[in-house]
Amino acid sequence: MVQQNEGTILLYPASFNDKFETSGSDSNILGMVGTGYMEGKMILSKPALLHGFMNESDKKNTAIHEFVHLIDKMDGVVDGLPAILLEKQYAIPWIDLINKKIEEIYAETSDINPYGGTNKAEFFSVASEYFFERPKLFARTHPELYKLMSEVFNQNIQVRNMKKMNQKLGRNSPCPCGSGLKFKRCCGRVHYN
Repeated sequence: MVQQNEGTILLYPASFNDKFETSGSDSNILGMVGTGYMEGKMILSKPALLHGFMNESDKKNTAIHEFVHLIDKMDGVVDGLPAILLEKQYAIPWIDLINKKIEEIYAETSDINPYGGTNKAEFFSVASEYFFERPKLFARTHPELYKLMSEVFNQNIQVRNMKKMNQKLGRNSPCPCGSGLKFKRCCGRVHYN
């Protein structure tokens, strides 16, 4: 468990269900921002967390996704309009652009994860995953959205010279989480059981 100023991050050993159980066929949640008695907590599946940072090209990252929900929720509601990030001059263009991009998802003319079409909050999180994981591609394919998100996050990450590290990971490799166990017995057990 990692303590943060805004709350707590709970790492679960596997995916979980809405009752926070890690077994059963309905255990398919990879991450969430808690509500009710779990308010202020971000819950992440450890394998999903590791996968998100090991696979830097799929435009998916559970930790980024849920962290953006947490930022969005700082004004009291998860609605895709984070008051802490969106100054008034960005709010109307942001809403208009989100609506346009969600329509593109529905029309199947977008490379943004279709889950972003669920609602404005999910769009913001999904687009943020893409923005941080594939900034150069995002800037090329969605220049208007990239520009606005750069202003929202105060980041122009496409100009950074980021180098990816490739690591071959087999079932008998040491687990990258540092546990000292083999990958198949630790974070990779969901793939090898």
